[in-house]
Amino acid sequence: MKTILENVLGRQRVLVKENERAVALYKGEIQAVLMPGEHWLANRRGNLEISRHDLKNPEFVSAYEKALFDKLPDVAARHFTVVRTGRADIAVVERDGGLHAVLAPDRKLVLWTDAGPWKVTVIDTSADLAIDAAVMRRLGQARKTEHMFLHPVVDGQVGLLFIDGVFARTLAAGVHAFWNVGRLVQVKVVDLKRQSLDVAGQEVLTKDRVTIRVNIAAEYRVVDPVKAVSTVKTSRKPSTAPCSTPSARRLARSRWTRSSRRR
Repeated sequence: MKTILENVLGRQRVLVKENERAVALYKGEIQAVLMPGEHWLANRRGNLEISRHDLKNPEFVSAYEKALFDKLPDVAARHFTVVRTGRADIAVVERDGGLHAVLAPDRKLVLWTDAGPWKVTVIDTSADLAIDAAVMRRLGQARKTEHMFLHPVVDGQVGLLFIDGVFARTLAAGVHAFWNVGRLVQVKVVDLKRQSLDVAGQEVLTKDRVTIRVNIAAEYRVVDPVKAVSTVKTSRKPSTAPCSTPSARRLARSRWTRSSRRR
């Protein structure tokens, strides 16, 4: 309820607490940003409007943001910290030493300066999407992982990194993180350990048009993972290509001879 003094003078007492800031409007126009303390403001015919903001939420989200920056630029510069990112930028925002937010490309964040201190690190991802290991761990601990990809590569393997379908580089064993900024990131993992391959009952057609059954046991190891992925096509279909090696011909004739004698 208004006091008699407020009614007589046409003014209103506004009390702003230490954890608050307030934006004062008169007849719909922004007048000031109010700091903690007691303020007597003109309020004839109830035309005063006070928009209060708790610094516990340090981000300034208001319908009056643009009007405040346009009409009172010096006041806005004194009270707000503005973070902007470009098309290929990521901004890591710290508040009093703690991780507060990770800003995606083409974004804007307005913060109350008094809610800080603030530290902003802007990262240009156009040259490299990789995230430093220390930054990756910090983002994971703070659960701010919505803007990064994780790709583990275990011992005995190598990762092939492709950006937008183009090979970029190889990745050693470990956990690798990359910024999620709208580009296609793929990691193809290649096993470098020695492996065995058994092919049982494979039908082979010799040059003499005789079909023989061959069992194959082989061991192999990838020494050039880039070439293995880019030039070798894996196929599980049995081979039916003509076999023209001398040993294959001899084997085929031997089987044909034994078959003829039984008859």
